[in-house]
Formats: sequence, structure tokens, C-alpha cells
Amino acid sequence: MKFVDLEQARTAPGVRLVVVGATPSPWSEAAKAIFVAKGIDGMLVRFTPSDAAVKQWTGLHNAPVLFIDAEPPRAHWSEIIEAAERLGGRASLVPIDADERMQTFGLAHELLGEGGLVWNGRLLVIHRGLTTEGREGFPLRLASYLAPKYGYAPERAAAAKERATSALERFGRLVEAKRARGQEYLFGDRLSVLDIYLATALAPFVPLPQEACSSS
Repeated sequence: MKFVDLEQARTAPGVRLVVVGATPSPWSEAAKAIFVAKGIDGMLVRFTPSDAAVKQWTGLHNAPVLFIDAEPPRAHWSEIIEAAERLGGRASLVPIDADERMQTFGLAHELLGEGGLVWNGRLLVIHRGLTTEGREGFPLRLASYLAPKYGYAPERAAAAKERATSALERFGRLVEAKRARGQEYLFGDRLSVLDIYLATALAPFVPLPQEACSSS
């Protein structure tokens, strides 16, 4: 997948994925990783909060947003993986087994859903930015912009910390149990979308070294 300008993406067929370009976003990184893992080619468009043209095209105020040909845009993480699975590619990322599939989507919600690990982590970084006047956490201007968008209030910080900590502990136990059984992935011997979601959700908490990060 490669980055293109808005006009090229707007008129092109196939897969077009609008992703956050100014700050790291687990939702955008997960969406990109899904298509890379499946070997599905497409175009990437950078989204920034100040880019009115991209907002007008997507009809949304955030990213990622997936376009496939003339189909309606998709923005929710579950819609994006379902659409990617329908397109096929070189590998399925959703388990065939019904129980594992339900576990996948339930656990994914605990990572990327509203009230999940990344959601609460973002609230905590907003809180830190606002309470330190931008010396820690998000810069003050960004924290002030994000706070009303995602329901931040000072009294919600303690609950966000408790739920984020609980999620980290629970996923830590899950990974340890899989490793004890000699499993490299969360479901058997193959990569699933939950592995992608977990990796991207943990990135803000445990950043990768610079040499492991792409310059694109």
C-alpha cells in the first residue's frame, strides 16, 4: 500500500484507506496491518484534524475510513476487518471455529472498542496533558481538542486507569498462557486479527524501538 493525494484516491477504484497521519493511532495502524497481512493492495490517504477536504470526502471527523470501489465508507474496526475478509487475500485473519471467532471479536472490543484499553489509555493521556498544561501526555492544544470528542472529564480518569490496568493484566495472562503451551499466536499456529489488534493496542504503552519503525 502506498500514500497518494486525496484527488487520486477519490477517483480511483479498489481499496482506499484514510489513516491518521499526524499522531500514532492504533486503529489506523491495525487497519493498515490487516491489508498488508492479507496481501491486498490499495491506496493510503493521510488524515489530519485540520484537513477539511478529507473530512468532506469521508463524512467523518476521524480515521481510519475504508473505501472499496463505490461501496459506502466503513469506519468501525469490526466493519473494516469484515470487509477485508470478504475481499479474500492470501490469508484469513478471522478464525473459522465459531467459539474462537466470538472470542476474537469480544477480546477485540476490549482492546479497540469504546471503553476498551486504547480508549481508556487515550483518556489518561488527555488527562495528563490537561493537568500538566502539556508538559506530559498530549500537548495542551491537542488534549483540549480531543477531550470533548471522547467524553473526557477529570472525574473519569480514575476509572479509566483502573479499566486500562485490568485489561493489560488480563491480556498479559492470556499471552503467558499461550506461550506456556508453546503457541506463538493467540489462536493456534496462525496469525489472526486479534494478534494485530493486540500488537497495535500495546504500541502506545510499550513503544517499538525507532529502528523497528517504518519511515513512511
